[in-house]
Parts: sequence; C-alpha cells; structure tokens
Amino acid sequence: MKSVVFLSVISLLMLASCSNEDNTDPVESENGSVTFELSAVNEIESGSVTRVPVYSQEATQHVTEVNVYAFKSSGADYLFEKSYNIAGWTDGTTFKRFSVPEENKLTMGDYKFLAVGVGADNQFTITSPTVSSTKFEDMVATIAATGDETEIFAGSTPYTIIAQGSRVSIQMTRKIAGVLGYFKNVPTTVDGTTVKYLRLSVSTSNKVTNLSTGAGSTAGTTPYNIIDIDLSTQGTANDVYTGNTAGAGVVKVANSQLSGKYLVPVNAITMTLGLYDASGTALRTWAVSSPGTGTSFDILANHFYTLGRKVTSGSTVGDPDDPNDDDNPIDLLTDQTITITISPNWIAIHDLVLQTP
Repeated sequence: MKSVVFLSVISLLMLASCSNEDNTDPVESENGSVTFELSAVNEIESGSVTRVPVYSQEATQHVTEVNVYAFKSSGADYLFEKSYNIAGWTDGTTFKRFSVPEENKLTMGDYKFLAVGVGADNQFTITSPTVSSTKFEDMVATIAATGDETEIFAGSTPYTIIAQGSRVSIQMTRKIAGVLGYFKNVPTTVDGTTVKYLRLSVSTSNKVTNLSTGAGSTAGTTPYNIIDIDLSTQGTANDVYTGNTAGAGVVKVANSQLSGKYLVPVNAITMTLGLYDASGTALRTWAVSSPGTGTSFDILANHFYTLGRKVTSGSTVGDPDDPNDDDNPIDLLTDQTITITISPNWIAIHDLVLQTP
C-alpha cells in the first residue's frame, strides 16, 4: 500500500535591498561619471540555500568578490569593453555603491553590464573576456568536474551612458540550483540485506552555467549521485541508522540523515532516491515524476529543491507561530508516494508526484 512523502522544490528568488551599511547615503553622480549600485540579498518567503554543504533553507549568502563587466553595443552585438573589481565587498555585504575611477570611465553609448559574485570557496572559472571580441551572452562559469559546484551570483542590465552622470543598478541572483535531502529512520536492512548507502541521483549533469541566462550546458557526470551517504560508519538502534554527522552547529532530529549540494542547471533530468547494498545494488528506490511532464523535469538556476524540510540549520523548530516551519524529514520506514511542490516565484504552486512500484 502506498502512502505519501513530500518533496518540496522551492525557488530562490533574490530581492534587491539596500540594507547593508556600505555606502547607503544618497550620492550624486558627477557629469560623465558612472556609479554602480550592486545588491545580492536573500529576502525570501520559503527558504534559500546556504553555502556548500547545504544544511538548511536559511537565507544566507557568502559572496566575497564581485566584478562588473561592461559590454558596449557594436550594432549587431554587445562586445566586452572594460571590467571593474568592486573593492570592499566582504562576506555578508548585501549592497554597495562603486564609482568608476576618472581614469577608467566609459565612453558614451549603449551598454549591457554584467555583475558576478563568488565566495571564498569558489570553484568556478569565469570567462576571461577579450576587448572588442567577447560577446555579452558568451560569459559563462565553468567547473572542472560535476560535484565542484559552489555558490555563484550574477545579474545584468542594459544602460545608455550619456554625458551626465549615470547610476546603474544591478541585482545579482544565484546562477546555480540547490538540492537538500533530509531523511529519518533509514532501515539497516531491506529483505535481509544490509543497507550501506543512501543516494539521491540525477540522470545527468552540466558543468557550465551561462551568467546572463542561468542556462546550463556542457554535459558532466551521468548519472550523478548528488547525495551519497555511507551509512556503514553510523551506529544503529531499533533496526535504523542513528544518523550522520552534519556541520558544526547543525541540529537534526533523532536518527536522521542530512546532506545537500549545489547543482549546475540541467534540463530534462530524472531523479531517483534509493537504498543500496555494499556492491551498489539497489535494494529500494523511489522515482520522481511530475504531473504534466512525467518523470523528466528541469533543474533551474535560483531554485531550491528539497526532500524533507529543514528551515534552520541550528534548530529543529522554525517560527514558533508556524508549525509548518518545524523540521520534517522524510521517514524511510514508510512505503510512500513522494509529492514534489514547485514554486518558481513563491506564488504559483505546482504539485509533482513521485511514485513507488
């Protein structure tokens, strides 16, 4: 008999804000000057991802370096002109103004500006543009291998530079997706065979994310175990594993497994949750399907995909006034049908269904 497990897939829409203490007073742009106003803020309704490893839906970001790239219209294309490193951006900064130095001003014309932010643990290689050659849409971030994904933000805007002072606002959002798995009561055996691994796999992966569109490309590992927990190092009690060790300060419910990572956007994937023996043979699996699209769906930039609910890394209790914020890991002792909820903009909710045989 089938029952129901819930898999929430929550987007990561980042809203601009000027809440940081950096340069918040009004500034008048001088004639011919350009001032960039940059923001990277997680103001969310349903959660966001933290840095790798992903341990909760908390609204945090750890950008430590931001660069702005200017692409000038050539008529047919926007070609790279100049780049600027935004000095003083540190972990936790959410808003900053940067005025282009007098000796490095831009000439008048139509531009597209691209801002890119990464953390201290960045594993992405950003395109090194060539003046008057590299196109705006060719700016990408690349990892060497699937599994190297780290936090990366980007945002862009068109703007016409005129003789008077110009102020350009750019909002950066993640160009990466997040995946979190939170489970409890993983059985030690299935039909008499010892369970060694708990894995969440995707059928394919990408290694490149486009910094203007957030689209993924360039095939990576296929298939890829985005969550792969070796249960053999854990204790057991009452025929279930007692749980893995998460990061410092992370609090979980009893007998639970918690893991998560970033994932480069990828289209038309299938996703499988499974219990495996020491040889990698599947003992039990759950396959994800989506009403209207079947078992194939897209992993999108700036979206968060979660099996089980973990709102706060340091507690199992969320908002005291909202019981729906409390920890809710998936119970793997129960034979279940998994339902996925997708909300690209935290407005429209679409139910997806994952069924067991």
